[in-house]
Amino acid sequence: MLRFFFWIFLILNALLLALNFGFLGNWSSDVREPLRMKYEKNADKIKLMNANAAQDSIEAHTKKMTPVLACLELSGFSVADSKSFDEKIKSLALAERLTRTELAEVASNMVYLPSLGSKDAAEKKAAQIRKLGVTEFYVVQDQTPLRWGISLGVFKTPEAAKAHLANLVKKGLKEAKLAPRTVTAAKINYRLENLSEEEKQILDQIKSGFSQTQSQECKNSSE
Repeated sequence: MLRFFFWIFLILNALLLALNFGFLGNWSSDVREPLRMKYEKNADKIKLMNANAAQDSIEAHTKKMTPVLACLELSGFSVADSKSFDEKIKSLALAERLTRTELAEVASNMVYLPSLGSKDAAEKKAAQIRKLGVTEFYVVQDQTPLRWGISLGVFKTPEAAKAHLANLVKKGLKEAKLAPRTVTAAKINYRLENLSEEEKQILDQIKSGFSQTQSQECKNSSE
């Protein structure tokens, strides 16, 4: 029994001596160190990939949640039409996002009805025109051959005047004519900024009721 314990004690001392001199330690570290480095390297890669994926996800989500805003310029409203337009867009609460500009515009292409001979006849015709859905016109009362006729619009270009004339003829005003007549009229322009997609759709619907106006994206948007 004593001999058995002697050999156990001797073997243990031999192992401790080998560890102290590095015979086993070098081998162990040679095996473990590359594995540790490999895992640490892979762990860094995994963390980096996760960070990039997270950033991409955040950016995609932010882009999705950010509303697409629009800026529109509407031009060519008469004073009467601009008042009607102002009433229709009140519900949008545009406030400081809306800029309204009044300009004096010289036009020389007139669409009109010839003189009806008297004020009563002109007013009766005016009532018929309203029933056709035409709202932008006025009875001429100045001392000219056109007195008691009806102006249906004055335009800067012949093309615009002809297009309006064709539209009126389709509605039933077959007696409407086109003639040169220089008139200075007030025109109202609008600039509407930071519009949501829903607001833009509503404005497009409202604008469709004003056939003589033009719409375009803002040239110099302040968004």
